[in-house]
Order: sequence, then C-alpha cells, then structure tokens
Amino acid sequence: MLITPPVYDFAYFDLFSKPLGLLRIASWLKRGGWETVHVNALDYGDKLSLKRFGSPRRKGNGTGKIFRQPLEWPAERIAIERQYARYGIDRESFSSQIARSRPDLILITSTMTYWYEGIGETVDLCRRHHPGVPVAVGGIYATLMPDHCRDVCRPDYVLTGEGSRALREALGGFLPLPAEEISDVADPEDPVWRESGVIRLNRGCPMACDYCASRLLEPVFLAGRAEEAFLRLKEMHERWGTTHFAFYDDALLVNRENLIKPFLEMVLSWGRNLSFYLPNAVHASYLDRELLNMMEAAGFRELRMGYESSSDDFHEKRDRKINRDIFDNAVEEIRNSAFPLQNCAAYVLAGLPGQRSSEVEHSVRTASAYGIRCRIAQYSPVPGSSLWEESLIFSSLPLKEEPVYHNNTFFSMEWEGFTRDELERIKRLTKELSPS
Repeated sequence: MLITPPVYDFAYFDLFSKPLGLLRIASWLKRGGWETVHVNALDYGDKLSLKRFGSPRRKGNGTGKIFRQPLEWPAERIAIERQYARYGIDRESFSSQIARSRPDLILITSTMTYWYEGIGETVDLCRRHHPGVPVAVGGIYATLMPDHCRDVCRPDYVLTGEGSRALREALGGFLPLPAEEISDVADPEDPVWRESGVIRLNRGCPMACDYCASRLLEPVFLAGRAEEAFLRLKEMHERWGTTHFAFYDDALLVNRENLIKPFLEMVLSWGRNLSFYLPNAVHASYLDRELLNMMEAAGFRELRMGYESSSDDFHEKRDRKINRDIFDNAVEEIRNSAFPLQNCAAYVLAGLPGQRSSEVEHSVRTASAYGIRCRIAQYSPVPGSSLWEESLIFSSLPLKEEPVYHNNTFFSMEWEGFTRDELERIKRLTKELSPS
C-alpha cells in the first residue's frame, strides 16, 4: 500500500501536485511482482468527500482547490491570526480506504517539513488497521528531518535519500524487493493523471544555491533522455486523454541542445494540442530565441524565471547563477521571440536571514520595469541547507524543534529591517506593478 497523506496548513492550492516519487516506486514494485494500491488523501474526486463537502473549485488545467476541514490551532504553539486546516479527503473515507486492503508493506510519502502532522495521522491509521505490518515513511521531510520523523510520527522505518537504496537497506532482509533500480517511469495506470500530468527531463540541479534543498535531495545532477520523457507524455495522453503537463525539473533548460529542444521537436512533430506549465522557475541564462519559439509553438502557457534579486552582491554570495547582464539578455531574447512578454514572470526571493525590505522592493521595481510580472517567493528555512544554521541563529522561532514554523506564513526571519507590514506592502506593490 502506497499512501499520499493529507496536508495540514493555513492554505493549500493544488498546483500540479502529483506523488511522482511514490508512483515511481509503484512501477518499480510492480515490475518486481508486487501488487500495489495507492490511497490518495488529496483525491479531489473522492465520492464520500464530494457528498459531504461539495465540489472544490478546480480549473480546466487540472489545478485548483481540494477538500478543506478547519482545525483548532494548538494552544501551546505561537499564536497566529490565520485559520489552520486539514486538506484532503474526509477522515472516514481515508480510514476506510486504508482498512480495505491487506498489505504486506505500507509506504507513505512526505513533502514539506511543516506538513508532518498529516504523516502522523496516516501512520496512526495504518497502525490501527494493520498492526504488525511494517510502515515506512520516505520523501523530502523524511530525508531532511529523519530524527523528527522517527520521534514524532513513529513509523517503523524512515527512508532517507534515493528510494530503491533506502528500501533495500531497511526492508531487503525480510521482504523480496526488485534487484533493478527505480526508473523515472511512474505508474501510468494511476488516475492522478486524468486531468494533468507531470514530466521530468532531469534529476537534481547543477547549481548550489544556499537557500535551496535540491542538492540535499538529489546530490548529483542526472540528465535524462528526451525520448523517454516524450514516451511518458504520450502514454499519459493516450491512456487518460491528458493534455495539460507540468515540468518538475529543478534545472529544465540545462543541456538544452540535447534535452529540452529535442523533446519539444518530438512534441511539435506529434502535432497534438497540448499545454505546458512551469511551477518551478527556469534559469534565465539558458534562454535563447530558438528555444522560446519552440516553447511558444508547443503550448507553454507561461514562463517563470528565477530572478531572486536585482543585487549582484546577492547573487555572488547566494547562488552565482545570474546577474544583470544575463537577465537583460534573457528579456531581449524573449522580446525577439514569439513568446508573449506578458506571459513571463520573475521570482523575487524575500525573507532571507538579515535581508532588508529595501533590497526586495528594489528588485521588484527593477524586474517589473522589464514589462514582466513579478512573483514574491517567500523564504522557508530548509534543514541541512547552507542557510539553515544562519536561520536558526537569526530567527526567534524554535525552528529546530517545531517544523510547523518552517512554513513561510510565519515570516520566521522578520526583524526591524524587514517587518511583516513591509512584506505585505511589497506584495501589494508587486500586484500594482504587474502588467495588465
């Protein structure tokens, strides 16, 4: 049994949220002779939940809201004027789906560190319905905070790092597991692909930005194969009629001549009416006119770029991936291409330790002057990243003990040089400066 748990948060929007890692493991196990069942707590089509809560507002591209149940904010935590909630299918439906099968092994995926309460709920239900069956938690939270996961959520096994290696180390002694490695092929039979699909050309990122966890989760950048990615897209389309696809890459445009360009050539030759989205930003340094024209022709609905800051000092210290000349050139390439400038956006990073609001405001004004949209990306402390220890020292919140405070709702790096009021003012400014 493979489980996608519910989310505990102040807000949740399904922006092409798919359990790609979990469904890769499902395919791997099936090839080894296992039968798999996926219990998806984020299934917005769950019949019992629809009956109890009504239909959540969804968009035609497969994104939107999911079921929401308000919760009391625990009294022992730092007070906040926001409504906390559980996002996911009805508890009774979730419990009955877990109880329905008789598994030999239960695997639970995890993502954000501050969503761990959904993991705890899921582990408890598995213990109640399947006593004695090994329960393992893997994924991002388990990898970044294994001790917290072990002590608070209490699974039998905490799987850190790459899936097949972690599973073999934990369970290979008493459960038969496939000898091969896990591939990038996710279970194509799962109905999560019915409205939108996800594609990943590469794994990891060659950059080493100090505010990012990519290197912790994928220590080595691994280039994929354009042909395999296209075949996965084609299979989702032919099986489910999927026409909306999001890229999950951290570095989609790296090695563009051998990866993204050949992939787009296949898409264009195939001749289907598809739409593509970039929930993760791309590196502006890899944009060129030919690539932009191909993206527009293939059906890319947006272009999100990592800008982070207008300060060259920021980039010299934090990421070394961009400067003013690089971004100037990227925007010039867009203007000389068929890709609409008004469909482009730049992410500006806000709320790093010691960052001043004046720097963020200058970055917003500078990026907006190009005629593109600006999006504020609020910093969330990431355990194990280069900025983690600095964040622990700078923040007044107990980040190490309570992962809930990693949620950027708390603005954990607030100080006199950058207050919450200033953050809200800059957010309003960003909307005002956005092209109509």
